[in-house]
Amino acid sequence: MQQKFTQEADFRQERDFGQKITATFEFLGAHWRPLGKCVMYFVVPVALLAGLGLGITNNYTYNTMDGALSGSAVQRFDNPLAGIGLVGMLLSYALLAATVYGYIRLRMEQPAHEPVTPQQVGRIVARRFPMLLLGALAAIIISMLGTFLLIIPGIYLSVALSLIWTTQVFEDAGVGTGISRSMHLLKGHWWSMLGLSIVMSIIVSMLGMVFSITQIFAVIGKLLHWPFLSSDVLMVGSSIISSVGSILLYSLLMVAYAFQYFNLVEKKEGLGMRNIIASLGSTAAPTVQNASFRPDDEGEY
Repeated sequence: MQQKFTQEADFRQERDFGQKITATFEFLGAHWRPLGKCVMYFVVPVALLAGLGLGITNNYTYNTMDGALSGSAVQRFDNPLAGIGLVGMLLSYALLAATVYGYIRLRMEQPAHEPVTPQQVGRIVARRFPMLLLGALAAIIISMLGTFLLIIPGIYLSVALSLIWTTQVFEDAGVGTGISRSMHLLKGHWWSMLGLSIVMSIIVSMLGMVFSITQIFAVIGKLLHWPFLSSDVLMVGSSIISSVGSILLYSLLMVAYAFQYFNLVEKKEGLGMRNIIASLGSTAAPTVQNASFRPDDEGEY
């Protein structure tokens, strides 16, 4: 059976809401093995460190609780590992974007029979990761400023900037160009993007419950002082599992955003259609096997 999503035309298509979600799962179903290998190389090590930092922070917080919620909050954020964990999460998401979008870009550019290797993806990650990190920081700052001014502009900007990573990787855009490009593509399609984000976030959250079950029991054990569930090792380990799982599942959202990006580029610019038209005549015409026809023979199609 022929593998799906192996050429540029498979990606650059207009898709409705349901087709974008379907394409997301079809793509991951077809490419989970080579893409998963790349994610294991470039994302999981940093995600493990981020999970470790958050796990130690959570364990410290629950161990030092005296019942005063305000005091526990201060203790939580006074712990320097909390900042390390949050920074690690941001780095992990930027690395995941560079890896997933780098893989898709290579899959579009290379012949269908040629596999995408971690070495090839690694070169894109090394080249694009710093710019993606800056783009994420810029988007966060802009959205926070919009929220401080008024909540609604903050929500609008957070959605309008959600394609910044796709534009940065697929178009080699800088931070400023990525911001303006994302807002241009989503102009007139803001509600569609919001709906896609909500639906995919719900799916990711439901799947993420599998990775959070152990952490839920660990928290309950800490709060109720159950000896068999209040282990520090269990708390840290469950936080690592939950953090790494949430990062890996976020690839669903990123792939959905990629198909939204291709969909909007096709709607606004018709790039995929122009590529198809440009390729006409570049391949040899099919050879007709039957040289003679009967009067009522319509020939071969």
